[in-house]
Parts: sequence; structure tokens; C-alpha cells
Amino acid sequence: MSIVATLASGFMLALTASGAVVAEDVIRSGEVISPGMLVTEDGTPVFDSPLIGREVRRTVYAGREVSMENTQSQRLVSRNQVVTVKYIRGGLEISTTARAMEEGGLNDTVSLINTNSRKMVSGVVQSGGWVLAQ
Repeated sequence: MSIVATLASGFMLALTASGAVVAEDVIRSGEVISPGMLVTEDGTPVFDSPLIGREVRRTVYAGREVSMENTQSQRLVSRNQVVTVKYIRGGLEISTTARAMEEGGLNDTVSLINTNSRKMVSGVVQSGGWVLAQ
């Protein structure tokens, strides 16, 4: 028996009586979940889920449960990647480049080394893959 629930975010999620959403086929580590990759335990496709758009932490094999715990927000910044860093205050905007010391997804705080001054800074990852310095 499957149940269709509407979440507060407006997403609809198809659940089985046990509540499990499983991988239809193998989803490799680092792969972003797209519509059609998930099914309920009885094989009903799941197209609207908060899991769609998230990145799988470890390989999930067909028929295994996919949950918020074994996924993460999509990585926009990778470790050692050179990214644009912006400092914005009122009408002032200063841009420079920095090397990321860790990976991060949207709204994650990451540590960076400014490529010009070699000083450590931290900032919040933005949707375009750039970082807003704090």
C-alpha cells in the first residue's frame, strides 16, 4: 500500500507503508538525484521528493533506501577549487579569488585562503558557486 503525502514545502512524496523510498537503479557516490531515479518499495515512480536535487554521499544500490541521511546538498564548491569571493557592504562590492579549503553546498560556510594575501577567510557559498565573505 502506498501513501501520497504533501509536505509543507509543497512537494508531494509517495511513501509505502514503511515510508521507504528506494533507488530504482545504482546511484553512484557524488551523483545528483534526478526525477525517475527513485521508486517506492512497490515500484511506483517518485518524481516529486525533497531528495531530488541532492547529492548521494555513498553509492546506493538498486532497491536500497535513499534518505536525507545518506544524501547531502549539491556541492557547488570543491576542495582546492579557486572561487570568486565577494565582500558586499551597502554599495561597496570587493571581489577577489581564493582557494577553497573544503567542499560546500548552497548556504554552507567554507574556509578559504585568499590567493593574494594568503590569509584565511570564511564565507557562505552562493547559488552561482561564488562565496560571500563574512
